Amino acid sequence: MNIDEKDYYKIIDHLYLNQLDIDKSFFPKVIGNGQSNPTFLIQDKNAQFKVLRMQPSGDLVRGAHRVDREFLVLRALSERGFIVPEPIFLCDDSSIIGRQFYVMEFVDGDIFDDPFVKEKSESDKNNIYKSLAESLGRLHSFNIDDLNLPFKKNHGFMKRNLSLWYDQIFNETNKPDKDIERVFRSIILDLPDHGDLSLLHGDYKLDNVVIDKNNNCLAILDWELSSFGEPMVDISFQMINWLIPSGVLYGIGGDWEKQGVPSASKFLSWYESSYNKDIDMPSLRNACIFSLIKLFCILKGIENRINQGNAFSDDAELKAKAAPAIKDVLMNAFEVNPKDIIIS
Repeated sequence: MNIDEKDYYKIIDHLYLNQLDIDKSFFPKVIGNGQSNPTFLIQDKNAQFKVLRMQPSGDLVRGAHRVDREFLVLRALSERGFIVPEPIFLCDDSSIIGRQFYVMEFVDGDIFDDPFVKEKSESDKNNIYKSLAESLGRLHSFNIDDLNLPFKKNHGFMKRNLSLWYDQIFNETNKPDKDIERVFRSIILDLPDHGDLSLLHGDYKLDNVVIDKNNNCLAILDWELSSFGEPMVDISFQMINWLIPSGVLYGIGGDWEKQGVPSASKFLSWYESSYNKDIDMPSLRNACIFSLIKLFCILKGIENRINQGNAFSDDAELKAKAAPAIKDVLMNAFEVNPKDIIIS
């Protein structure tokens, strides 16, 4: 992933017109390995680092890569003292370089790709996961009416969201997997039509969080999929990590204890204490099925982008190849463990 030099100078000129003076001699450095929006480290005239984030080039899936939406969430949460980078400038005029982009604060800290955080002690890992759980609970505790975000407040988000992902990935060009289709048709009937609404992150996981030297969450990143919806969306996306085998994506599987990582039950208890509400386990089970289907669709989407030549990270093929393993986890969760699929 890189940035076209002509596009970058157009960005610099546009930022200058909006009172942000960027150092032209410091060419952008790629940050992260994500599949989403290209992200770069840049520097202003005072040698202060900033982060430039933009939509990818090419045809975009409807509703994805919403950097404008991400910017609004950063602004709302930053104003309320929540742990996000400070947003600085949004360009939603696609005529500048053909796509939207924004600039935000650079937050210095550690980002861990390995769910076992092997360079840390067991005590440090405990602190990291505790902070991760509590930060999510605090996020879900915000009154959405106080956030001044132009998001729809319709119930039934999980049903709509899963249908959207499924229909975008599986169509006349990409025929649906019969097993996945069977699970989808079943679980869509059990997802809630009513319930609490919170601000969702949409992709909440360890490698989207900056960790400070005291092993606490310092800043939560990558808000492009945020929306108002059932909190189960975010917490289930964490819970499935204890279902996915270690070595597959962010899977922890049954190796959590020997690797010194807290249990799924402990993580859930920290989340509940911070959120100040208890989670209904049957509903969480359905939400985990939701998250596994959605993850499978995400991986198939990466595969589609590879085929189109629009994949933006070196490990795109590796992630796409994880789809069969995720399908195995999904089918096992759906058929073998119908009541309680959370590993203790």
